[in-house]
Amino acid sequence: MNLLETTEEKTYVLLRTGADEHFIRRAGSMGLVAGTELRIIRNQAKMPLLIFARDTLIAVNRKDAAGIEVEAHV
Repeated sequence: MNLLETTEEKTYVLLRTGADEHFIRRAGSMGLVAGTELRIIRNQAKMPLLIFARDTLIAVNRKDAAGIEVEAHV
């Protein structure tokens, strides 16, 4: 699933950051790499997603979020 399909207050594991090279570099510099745990803080239509990862609150625009693949953390 991608970040747009996630539920607020749940934890997910990042699988892949998408195809946009610029975003992949930006995400990597923030530590968003495969295996990173993400907690969805806000996922409301027409608003950037707010995720909490590596002790940092990060806003991700909806276009980039559509390309980020995650799976539910067990």
